[in-house]
This record gives sequence, C-alpha cells and structure tokens, in this order.
Amino acid sequence: MRQNAYNVVFFVLLAGGITALWWYADQNWFPKKDRPKKDPAEVAVEKQKNEEQKKKDDEAKAKPPEKPSQPKPTAEAYAALTGAVAYGVPAAGPPQPKPEIKPPPAPTPPPEPPTLVAFGGDGFYIRGLLSTRGGGIQQVVLTDFHEASRLGTEVKLDGHPVPLYLVPGIAQPHGPYLKDEPPLPDLHPGKAQDPHDPNTPPGRRLVEPSYTLFHYATPDDKYPDPLLGTSNWKLVAEQHPQDGEHRVVFETDLPGPYFLRIRKTYTLGRKDYHIGLRIDFERLAGGQKGKGQTKFQMAGARGLPVEGEWYTNTTRAVMIGWETPKGSLKRQYEDAATIGMKRGGEPVHKADNTFKYAATSTQYFTSALAIDAAAGAAKNPWAYVRSTSELPMLLESPEEIKKLEEEAKENPNNLQLKLKLDQIREARDRKLPELDDVTFRAVCDPLDLAPGEKVTHGYAIYNGPTKVRLLKLLENEKAVDEGLVDRYHDTFGLRTLTDYRSPTPLGAFADAIYWTDLVILFTNVMHGLLWSIHWVIHSWGLSIIVLTVMVRLLLFIPSRKQTQMNLRMMEVQKKLKPELDRLHEKYKDDFQAYNREKTKLMMQHGMNPFAAMGGCLLLFAQMPIFMGLYFCLQESIFFRLEHFLWIDNLAAPDMAVWWGENIPIISDPENRHGTLSFLYLGPYLNILPLIAVGLMLYQQHKMMPPPTDEQMASQQRMMKIMMIVVAVMFYKVAAGLALYFSVSTLWGLI
Repeated sequence: MRQNAYNVVFFVLLAGGITALWWYADQNWFPKKDRPKKDPAEVAVEKQKNEEQKKKDDEAKAKPPEKPSQPKPTAEAYAALTGAVAYGVPAAGPPQPKPEIKPPPAPTPPPEPPTLVAFGGDGFYIRGLLSTRGGGIQQVVLTDFHEASRLGTEVKLDGHPVPLYLVPGIAQPHGPYLKDEPPLPDLHPGKAQDPHDPNTPPGRRLVEPSYTLFHYATPDDKYPDPLLGTSNWKLVAEQHPQDGEHRVVFETDLPGPYFLRIRKTYTLGRKDYHIGLRIDFERLAGGQKGKGQTKFQMAGARGLPVEGEWYTNTTRAVMIGWETPKGSLKRQYEDAATIGMKRGGEPVHKADNTFKYAATSTQYFTSALAIDAAAGAAKNPWAYVRSTSELPMLLESPEEIKKLEEEAKENPNNLQLKLKLDQIREARDRKLPELDDVTFRAVCDPLDLAPGEKVTHGYAIYNGPTKVRLLKLLENEKAVDEGLVDRYHDTFGLRTLTDYRSPTPLGAFADAIYWTDLVILFTNVMHGLLWSIHWVIHSWGLSIIVLTVMVRLLLFIPSRKQTQMNLRMMEVQKKLKPELDRLHEKYKDDFQAYNREKTKLMMQHGMNPFAAMGGCLLLFAQMPIFMGLYFCLQESIFFRLEHFLWIDNLAAPDMAVWWGENIPIISDPENRHGTLSFLYLGPYLNILPLIAVGLMLYQQHKMMPPPTDEQMASQQRMMKIMMIVVAVMFYKVAAGLALYFSVSTLWGLI
C-alpha cells in the first residue's frame, strides 16, 4: 500500500513537470508562424456572413425572455476556463469549439470477489469451501480435531473447542508476542467480501485459494501465466445429497491458440480424509495438433497453521515422494527455512521414477496431493515438482541485489529503484524465516491434443494426520475404513511422510546400518502399545507411566546387574584409594603407565574396570525404545491437547506457570532469533523438565564413584556441566517425554 502511494505521488509530480516544460517550450522555444494579413474587402465580406449566420442562429434558438443574455467570454477568460493558451485566440466573437479530449484509460478494476461453495458438512470428517477463483479449495476443516494456538494451548470460542482449520483460507497476520492470536476464519458459502475493502472483517479477508491451476504460454516458458488461477471459473454442477457423496464441478475455457476446455470435478465422501479431484483437458474446435502447445502447474496447500511456535522443532515443510523403477519409495524433505534460504527448493524431476505425492506438512497434520491413476487417469503426469516459499514478493539472488544496490548508488534520485530495494531488504532480513508459508508446485508434461481429444489427471487430496497409520486406531463414530487407510498408506505412499530417514548425512548413515528401520519399528510398536494401554485405563498420562514401568521391568535384570556392578566398583575404589594415590604420585608424569598399573591393581582385587562399559551397553539397549517413544510423542495426534494433572497438552511443555514475555533474553520475543536464541526459554515456567533433570543429577551423584585422581575429578565436573546444558536443551521438550524420563529415573533410584 505504501509503495502504491509513493508511485502515485511520483507520477503526479512527473506529469506536472512534463506539462510545465511543454508550456515553456511552446512559449519560448518553438518558432511561431505569422498569420497572413487579410484584404479589407475579404474582412468585410466575412463580417457580413458572420452577422447573417448569427441572425439565423438567434431566430432558431428561442431564448426565455426573463433570462438576460450572457456576456461573451473574452479570449483570456476562455483560456482560463479551458486551459488553452491565449495566444492565437480571436479577440472577438464566440469561442471556438473545444477540441475533444479523450479521457485517460480507467484503471483496471479489481477482480470480482469469488463465490464460495460449501463442501461436506455435518457427519463428514472433512468440510470446507471451494472457490470459483481458479476453481480452487479455499478452506479445509478437520471436524474431529481441535485448533491449537501459537502457545500450544487449545483454542476455544464461547467455551467450546474450535475445529482444526487445516487450510484457513484467510490472511492470519499476528504480532511478535505469542499471545497475539491471528483471527479465526469466518467464511460462509456465497459471494465473498472484497479482501481489499477496509470494512471487510479480518476473518473474511481471503487469500489465494489452494490447489489452483496455471498454464504456461509455451512448454519452454519458465514462469506460468496467472490467468487460470486468478480468474473466476464457471460453476457447472453442485450436488449435496444428504447421505451420499458430495460433488462440485468447475469449468473454464483457455482461448486460442490453445482452444482448451478445462473441467475440475471435486468429490467428497462422509468418512473420507481425502477430496477426490479429477481434471479433464479437452481440445475444442479451432485447435490444431502441433499448435498451441502448453503445460500446466498445480499449486499446493497454503497457510497450514503452526502450533506451539516457541517450542516446536517442526514448523512447515514440503515433502515429495516417488517410487523408483525397483519399487522402493523415496522422499525429499525441505523445511521452510531451507526453502527460503535457497529461494525455492531443489526440483525433483521424473526421470525413470513414478511420482506418488507432493505434500505441505506441519508437525501433526498434512495436506497432500497424491496421484490417483484410477478410472483412466494419467499414471505419471508430472514432469517435475518443486517447493516454493510463498512470500509477498519474489526475492532476487544475492548477485542481482548487489547489482541493484550499485545502480541505486549511481542513480540516487531513482525513487522507484530505492523503494524496490527497501522491499527486497525487508523480505531478505525478515525474522524467523522458519515460519514462512511454503507450498509445492507440480508441473505436468506438455499437452498437445487433437480437436476433440481428452486427457484426464486424477488426484486424491489427503487432509489428515501426518502419521497416516494412526487413522486405523480411531474408533466408534471416528472410525475410518481400514482399506482406505491402506490405500493412503501404501498405494499413495504416504507412509514416507513419517516412516523415513532423516534428510541429514547422519540420517543417511543410520539408514545404511538399518538403525532407521529399527527406530521406525519401535516407534510403531510404541504407538500400538500406548493405544492398547489407553484402551484399558483411559488416560494418556497414566498410559505413559505404565509404559515406562513396563520398559523398566523389561530391562530390570540387566539394569539391576549393572547397578550392583557400579556399587561394587565404588566400594573397591574406596578400599584401594591409598594405593591408587601412591600410583598417581609415582606415575604422575606418565599417564599411560598409570592407567596400566591402575587396571592391573583393580583386576587383582576382582574388579574389571571395563565392566563400566556395561552401562553404555544398557543405555544403547534402551535407545530404540527411547527414540521410539520420542518420535511417538512427536507424531501422535492423541497426545496433542491431552490433559493430565496440571498439564494442558502432553505433546507440549507442561507450561505450569505463565511468567510473561518481557523477561530479557529468557522470554523476550526479540530473542527468538539471533545469537542468543538458544537461551530463549519461552513465556512459561516448565516444572517437569526441572524435576526430570534434578532426578538425573541426584542419580548421577549417588552412582558416581569418588574420584581417584584429578583426571577423574575433571571428568565428573564436566559431566555435571553437561547435565546443566542438557537441562537447557531439555527445557522445552514435550511433557509426555519429560514424564517418561522422570518416572524412569525415579524407578532407577528406587
């Protein structure tokens, strides 16, 4: 808005300057032709003709007698009224006819607000709104899940939980403080309000719809034409049977040289977590094969909400899945910060692979476009897929920005260039780029159809938990058909949304040694085990405690043996301390000789120093269980917003006491980014992590043998310091995981 104001002022001043310059040039620079003097006789004849014509005009024109005749305007007055120059205007007689001045072209009117069409409703797992703008999806609501705030707490309206707006469909700006909640959507079927109208309520200010289609002028073009995604499509059919599948059809024509008719058909079943989408392309009469070739781009979902901004490690991400010729599933994962830094993700090209899906995800939920080749649709229509950052403007590369800055130095009076640079810097230096909105762009193979020929692309737009297999655990009125879940999980390949290795080099190494497969196995076991326990005791907090006791019982024999060994070692070290002190004094300048003699002495008294490695082995044995539980809590939709004791959300920190957002460094929102951001603890005092770390420190103190030399004492001090560092890193961990650590450590102490 500010940029437009500057542009208007600039062009008004420019137009005024050009007008003044033209007037000055006309007065002083351009040569004037002298008018030839007329013969007196000709002047008399002309005067007589003028008088006769004037008399005829007076007779033809009936003037009201009560109205006095108006005086004739002088040349100067006429010039003042019309803006003409007085030079060359006759000194007497009526003014010459005013030349016709064409008005400037009217500014392009804003596009007509779209019409919103209801989709789903009572009894549906999904409901939402479709839009005639681009024939896209304006809003998606998951009716069986609840909205969570930026703080990670449950959002309520009039005391009732708000359903989860997975695709809000409106602009949701918010301030720097976490308590500054964005507006909730307030959209309804029918003609939408103009989002640019200042009188439009915040909850009704539409953003660009999701899953819109764009075409390229030619198959070789780099950027698509926005026409199809910004124009209003024709609503062809709308069916909302009470007990059947809902169906809505949009249609539009792409004129010559393409001569294409495009039809988008949406379908939704009552118990589905996907929206069916069928896109038909038909070449109309007038088209010709080999001419008017084009390709299309499909944009993904936008605006998925990020809950618990201050503690979550997973914001928005784009994932692209495909199947190799050997039948194995692969996945590319890019988070918002990476996409923004690279000004767009790495494109994934088809090559010999078969695309399965492209998805926009948050920690717990996903909106994915999966290819559905059923009913004669194209099996592998995409040429490539790429993730993009949905910033208000396209960022230039560093080299291009540098060129613009140099150009601005050479032309300091170029206001337009200065404004452009200011906008680029503001976008480039934005805070918290990990919270950028991102989506994907799937570009299909070029189309070249004969008149009357059709091509169909079939899709299933999945909207639901990122951990797809959890849908099988829903029961009663929330139950989902297992065959449908298997279709999501296996046919569409959506299991790789979660059950896949980390994109880091460490993740590649873990996958190479099959550690990733082991962790995935234990994660899925934890999901099933926790669900079974909850089915009996009906409390997720108690389920975690019971699971912890079960794990500790499973490891009781090796854990007890290791504890006894540690205690025995402590007794031997106390007994041998005088001799160890003498050895240290004797070999204080030869560390290797000291360790050799120390090991020999302890083995003579029946104690193997390497037995302490058993503790590491015991910890290693617990690692798959611990990691399985960790990822289980990170993925599970069941712990999300679940209450236990003072905890309002087992999938978030326990948030025991609100201490505000004004504590320097600790909770100041300005410290969420920058050098000291690792010290940002958030606006709450979390008690469970402090309890867990306190118990760990006490256990470490009780189980740690007394130091026999300075080196051992130094190592023990380092371990204590590391525990403090762990406490800081552990401070914002999920309450369910902190509960597991607390109970596990307490069990070990007992």
